Amino acid sequence: MSQTAVIEARGLTKFFGGPEPALDEVSFTVGAGEVFGLLGPNGAGKTTTLHLLLDFIHPSYGDALLFGRPASDPRVRRRIGYLPESLSLHSYYRGVDLLRFYGALLEMPAPLRAERATALLRLLGLEGVARKRVATYSKGTVQRLGFAQALLNDPDLLILDEPTSSLDPLARHEFSRILRELKGRGKTILVSSHLLSEVEAICDRVAILRQGSLARIGRLEELLATRGVRVHARRLPAALIDALVAAGAEVAVGADDTVVRCAESGVHDAVMAMLRGHGIQVDRVESETRSLEELFVETVAQEEPR
Repeated sequence: MSQTAVIEARGLTKFFGGPEPALDEVSFTVGAGEVFGLLGPNGAGKTTTLHLLLDFIHPSYGDALLFGRPASDPRVRRRIGYLPESLSLHSYYRGVDLLRFYGALLEMPAPLRAERATALLRLLGLEGVARKRVATYSKGTVQRLGFAQALLNDPDLLILDEPTSSLDPLARHEFSRILRELKGRGKTILVSSHLLSEVEAICDRVAILRQGSLARIGRLEELLATRGVRVHARRLPAALIDALVAAGAEVAVGADDTVVRCAESGVHDAVMAMLRGHGIQVDRVESETRSLEELFVETVAQEEPR
């Protein structure tokens, strides 16, 4: 990943009239070519953060920079594609005509906007409804058309707010594939989503907001780092099991398999030494990691009302 910062949030704070901020001194950067996930429970400040970055609203304190310029600079907008959570498209247009209309608003030459509309309808699987009015589209089809408009100007930065909320599993799989393809082309993507398995599959780094503050941020492999190991063996004598437990391991005895869980490396070393000392053959050793969902729940579980 390039070290160039495409997004810089510096102490972003936003009050909406109450005594407590909706967003409280949130800072992070997103590098060029990075896929960055913005997570949090409802009301945590995710959409507020996106709206500040898009200059839809202005911060009470702090700064939002895109491509090294203030988010309010009109020059950065031509380099951004945005898909909001709640889409409101011009429903009386036909799909292809709507994309061409948006291309005209972007001041794209007529041949280019026709070319881009055709290519994006094909990419998003919308060729079959391209000549139908948007008013007849299902929610999932509208979502895909919204994604097409976000890609219309071939943006350097994509900002996506709950982009797969209306999509079926097959469409979600295809959406993830397209995002990986865009990342391969060097695009920068900021995505906010409740679908944590999808975020885990595509994101390089994530930030978790809690009550308007930044609770966790980091690379996924670091945040989901190994918590311990599970050692699988058979026919452990009762005295050995007692010794393993005394050393700090957790032991689960099954009919054909005994699992010895070691939460710390020191415990693992002691367990392996005791097993060798008793001539026990180890079947396998498995690393134990947590999922993004487990990390998310752990992070927000202690949340208390303000």
